[in-house]
Amino acid sequence: MRTALAALTLLATLAAPAVAEAASTSTARASGDLPLRAGPGSGYAVIDRLADGTRVYLERCTIESNWCLVLIDDEPAGWARGSYLVGSGAKLQVTPHKFLGFDPLDPIPFRPRD
Repeated sequence: MRTALAALTLLATLAAPAVAEAASTSTARASGDLPLRAGPGSGYAVIDRLADGTRVYLERCTIESNWCLVLIDDEPAGWARGSYLVGSGAKLQVTPHKFLGFDPLDPIPFRPRD
């Protein structure tokens, strides 16, 4: 029993980085006809369009989900403005966390009590 539990723990640990880089498993929906751009910003060229109501998967989003890389048929299709993509669950899965002045990997200094 311990061997099986140890094997499962090891497998979960090794699979964690792969899960972090995977596309979202839930879909987002275009709210309006959206331009898809070559990069995450309005300064990039429009390379395609999403029709209103189109359901898509997301590869990743910028911090605060301002721009999201849209997948169509499991292939990157372009970047869309995140505020026009309905589906907070899909965006949350692929948006990096923003820690406001706090790094969870940085140890908190310990001060003994008097």
